[in-house]
Amino acid sequence: MPSESDRHWLKQPPLWVGAGPLLVFLVMAAVDLKLATAFTEGGKAIISNWLGSTWQWMVALLFLIAAALAISPVGRLKLGGAEAKPSLKLFDWCAVLICTLLAGGGVFWSAAEPLFHFQSPAPYFEGVSGSTEAAVDPALAVSFLHWGFLAWALVATTVTITFSVLERRGEPLRPRSLLVPLVPRGWVDGTLGHLCDGLSVVAAIAGTVGPLGFLSLQLSNAAGQLPGLADSAGLQSLVVLLLTAVFATSTVSGIQKGIKWLSELNVWLTLGLGAALLVLGPGVWLAQHFFSSFGLYLSRLPQMALASNDGSSNWVNGWTVFYWGWFLGYAPLMGLFTAQVSRGRSVRELVLAVAILCPLVTNIWFTLLGGSGLYLELANQGSITGPLAESGAAAALLAILTQLPLAWLLIPAGLLLVVLFMATSADSMSYAAAMVVSGQSQPPAVLRLFWALMIGSLTLVLLRIGTSLGDSTSINALQAFIVIAAVPVTPLVLTTLWTAPRLAWREWQRQQG
Repeated sequence: MPSESDRHWLKQPPLWVGAGPLLVFLVMAAVDLKLATAFTEGGKAIISNWLGSTWQWMVALLFLIAAALAISPVGRLKLGGAEAKPSLKLFDWCAVLICTLLAGGGVFWSAAEPLFHFQSPAPYFEGVSGSTEAAVDPALAVSFLHWGFLAWALVATTVTITFSVLERRGEPLRPRSLLVPLVPRGWVDGTLGHLCDGLSVVAAIAGTVGPLGFLSLQLSNAAGQLPGLADSAGLQSLVVLLLTAVFATSTVSGIQKGIKWLSELNVWLTLGLGAALLVLGPGVWLAQHFFSSFGLYLSRLPQMALASNDGSSNWVNGWTVFYWGWFLGYAPLMGLFTAQVSRGRSVRELVLAVAILCPLVTNIWFTLLGGSGLYLELANQGSITGPLAESGAAAALLAILTQLPLAWLLIPAGLLLVVLFMATSADSMSYAAAMVVSGQSQPPAVLRLFWALMIGSLTLVLLRIGTSLGDSTSINALQAFIVIAAVPVTPLVLTTLWTAPRLAWREWQRQQG
């Protein structure tokens, strides 16, 4: 029989606050799928219109504040205290950050997103005709916006700094701790704190469900090319179940074993595949367009980041606002996860790694994979956009790799990368969710397993909703669920625009004194 201490986490209100809405949604979908569908689609439209501009300004300010902290003397502040030592080597630390924070979705969208922007350039690139050479740099620049400096800074800079300083003062690594500098202790320890913890878990789980669903569609599309198989709802469900088994096993193993090992493997496989794309593909062309598109991205960054979301085409809501809502939902749990693995690192190291190095690596990857797709499409019109139109975004990866030399090697390597990246993101999120609801830095294995299974179950439901809508890719349902779940954590992340610099400055003064 389990001991009382083993069952302690069952009595934690955040577990039921976090699991409750997700379980209600699962039941709603099982009883009335149309109601669940109406909830996701209607909620996304309302929230994007109401909060879109707020999210855009918040993300821009957050990056500027993080950069200012890194440049200032506070940048030398060591997270976890002056005597703290890093628990992970530099390579391992960077590998965990790159593979955990945005990698799962990045693997999926790196093949498809540049192609969408190539066909239909963003509205702020007026006069650029789609599907032409002139559309290449704008397509990559917009992809860099969504997966670049601002996105990474949102996930794990000011939130991580706030958590690290508060943990040093004896506060637990839980989302409620973000309230400590702002409200009375009774509120933090009471209902408000329980809501912050639980709803942060809801948002993070929703954000993880998205990439799991995206990558399941990608794997299902690839498996459907094999003899005797077809890309169907049944095959998509089977892929979800297999992926869930992989990351559930990893999260039960813990950070120092499963998560770190998978992260290292991910990085080496990514480097190998990236080098293969550069050598076997149009290497010189890709290098030229990386620099030209990156320059365009930097020069147009304010205009792209703060573009109006009031246009009739609703392009900004469909792309930029969706991404900011997705990454915003991740921020509290990713922030505390990053704080845990970044002890002994300075604020400057954190910002450089998270908001500069990781975005550069991501943007290079988008250029290598997505840029290869653009080159192949220009050389043979319809070779990539044809499968994209027929089978959706999930078909882009296979369409690109199939046309490159050594496709027989690149295709399994690419699909293995999909599985490993998803496993790393999902197991880290399951682990972080278990930390929050249990209040323990080493949460029980059964609780980690619970959240892993919750992620898998929600993915199956949302894929089913997508199928019911006649959307074979199911991406709309996944995106809508992500945006809705980000709303409750918006105030929490907003507070770090003020608390992170104030707490870091005071902690720096204390360490110097």
